[in-house]
Amino acid sequence: MGKKNRGRVSHIMEDFTLQPDRDILQLQDNVIRHRRWLHRHPQTGFREEDARDYILRALRGMHFDRITVLAGTGIKAVLRGTGPARTLAFRADMDALAVPEKTGLEFASEYDGFMHACGHDGHMAMLLGFAQWLSENRDHLKDNVVLLFQPSEESVGGASPMIREGALDDPEVDVIFGYHIMPEVPQGKVGLKAGPLMASTCEFGIDIMGKSAHGAMPQKGIDAILAASYYIAMLQGILTRKVDPLSQALITVGKLEAGQARNVLASRAHMEGILRTFDSRVAESVKQDMMDLLAGLERSCGVTTEFRELVYYPPVVNHPEWTARVKEILPRDMLYPVHPLMIAEDFAWYQQKVPGVFLFLGSRNEELGYIHPLHSDRFQFDEEILLTGIQLDKNILLGLGGIVE
Repeated sequence: MGKKNRGRVSHIMEDFTLQPDRDILQLQDNVIRHRRWLHRHPQTGFREEDARDYILRALRGMHFDRITVLAGTGIKAVLRGTGPARTLAFRADMDALAVPEKTGLEFASEYDGFMHACGHDGHMAMLLGFAQWLSENRDHLKDNVVLLFQPSEESVGGASPMIREGALDDPEVDVIFGYHIMPEVPQGKVGLKAGPLMASTCEFGIDIMGKSAHGAMPQKGIDAILAASYYIAMLQGILTRKVDPLSQALITVGKLEAGQARNVLASRAHMEGILRTFDSRVAESVKQDMMDLLAGLERSCGVTTEFRELVYYPPVVNHPEWTARVKEILPRDMLYPVHPLMIAEDFAWYQQKVPGVFLFLGSRNEELGYIHPLHSDRFQFDEEILLTGIQLDKNILLGLGGIVE
């Protein structure tokens, strides 16, 4: 009896592929139309009114039980299954970047200085395609499905306000799935691993206040540039001497502004940077060390300082059991090995509340020239991967038993 059951499961899993099924192929024209419209209308975090209104129009033409606007420009769409059921959530981010587009596409951005350079137009189009498939198959739906179109992944983070306004409630979400188009993963492959996948981020700002004086009489002033230079150099000592060598952490100061004239001591220096790690406890410890270092700088240099945490996301950590279940669903030859990355994603906030799995959808295609990295002004992808993403969502739902025949 046991052997027969195992054989049946194996047979079912062999049926799953990322090649689009016939019903998914029928969505192609609509999905490409969605993607191209969204690509032409890029807007940055919490300003995604065009995308919000477009998605609302599309969803209201389907058969969802409830559609709600959250966090100003976000959307939650609920489709209830025949139950008693679990609730599976799928999330797509919506915002664009302040990057002037240089792709040369016929459907390039119509908004000067802004571009979907991180694939979020594709994420929205795929989730809209999945919404259409769900709507057409709602009579076979066993589990509840929640679709989340989330604003502002790139800036201050839209996940937290979405959660505060009920993204994971009514129905209560049991597990959430998200993915990102990834040019480091070959097209047709899916990058997936259990445990830490992306780092936590603390984006910080620091002001160092000194006292201006003539550059030829430095003894009468307090040099904010010198103090800032000491501080930036000493930051790396935290990583090499205060953090366990087996723990991964980095600090980058990417912005430093100080001074107004070549012969005047700067009275103020302003810097901004990032702290990345895969362990929230390490992040908190390093932040305390950074503030302790500022206190020492005040005593040694005579400056005053101010530390501000601008943005914080916890690490993206894929739930081991749910990740294993998704791996069982996907064909082995479609899985691509990935290692933890120091990039950050506010999908992590959902995972702080419910189990979650984040995947990388491969887009690298050297033959077609789709090789540019995320955030490049030439970033582009083959639109065939839009159907791959919808098929991936469908396979997850089917493989987890969310559909009844």
